[in-house]
Amino acid sequence: MLKFLDAKTIDGLLSVPELASGIGAAFTSGGGADPGFARTAVSVGDGELLLMPAVHATTLSVKLLTLFDTAPELPAIQGLVPLFDAVTGRPLAVLDAAAVTRLRTAAVTVLATDLLAPPAARVLTVIGAGAQGRGHLEGLAGLRPWTSVRLHSRDPRKARLLAEWARGQGIDAEVHEDVTTAVRDADVICTLTSAERPLFEDSAVRREGLHVSAVGAYGPARRELPTALVARAGLFVESAEAVLREAGDVLIPVAEGALPARPPMTELGDLLSGRHAGRRSSEEVTVFKSVGVPVEDAVVCDLLYQCAMARDAGVDVPFG
Repeated sequence: MLKFLDAKTIDGLLSVPELASGIGAAFTSGGGADPGFARTAVSVGDGELLLMPAVHATTLSVKLLTLFDTAPELPAIQGLVPLFDAVTGRPLAVLDAAAVTRLRTAAVTVLATDLLAPPAARVLTVIGAGAQGRGHLEGLAGLRPWTSVRLHSRDPRKARLLAEWARGQGIDAEVHEDVTTAVRDADVICTLTSAERPLFEDSAVRREGLHVSAVGAYGPARRELPTALVARAGLFVESAEAVLREAGDVLIPVAEGALPARPPMTELGDLLSGRHAGRRSSEEVTVFKSVGVPVEDAVVCDLLYQCAMARDAGVDVPFG
């Protein structure tokens, strides 16, 4: 039998904090997050097909994502994740790739933010109210005793809907239509957009004690953060090699001469294993630049599959 896990089933299996814990354990035991598998992009007309193979323990996953903006009535990102037994090659499951990506991305952000945000952080700003908004709010809400949770989106209607959902979950979120007021005096900023240029000026944010998790802006030509902020921050990443391949938030400051060709970056595996202490002081500014690496998908898919088998969740399809 082949297990099929759709988005609704996946969303009900594990919470973002539970997945963050599982990914953290995998990073710690594996010592890193990029075991030689690079993302492959294939141009298809006005869109792209992304192929992301990875192995975790005895699980082999191949995430297939399409990125198309040509059909407004459909999500821009769609796809599937075939899952295989890495020892026998037997197909095990097919998962909704968009749901896996939403959960995985939020879980990694939560993991990094918990490790790097100052313990005394009390003001959280989330920029972006798209597909990633709910998962990130769910996970980030419990990390610190926030006194203020702020939301900003270029689409105020989406921000208001997200705030309404958050309040229904017990998260007291307020919408800021101006991004400058949204980030002013924030201790933690999480950016979840497809921006092509910086969302705010460096002068708008704290000079000390700030943590930023930059999650959006896929590709080397896009970025969410201003050069000056990236240049003055301690940089943390899932994989330095992946960032140097595809993260405009780092590559553009490098091209501008604000960072060296290979800027100092600390990988999450080193942080979790204790090889790097992480934040050096309460005054340090830290940036976590997330690009997503395939092994994270393999870890999440393995966790979801094991949970689905234990609960007899999903649809069993005759195969082979």
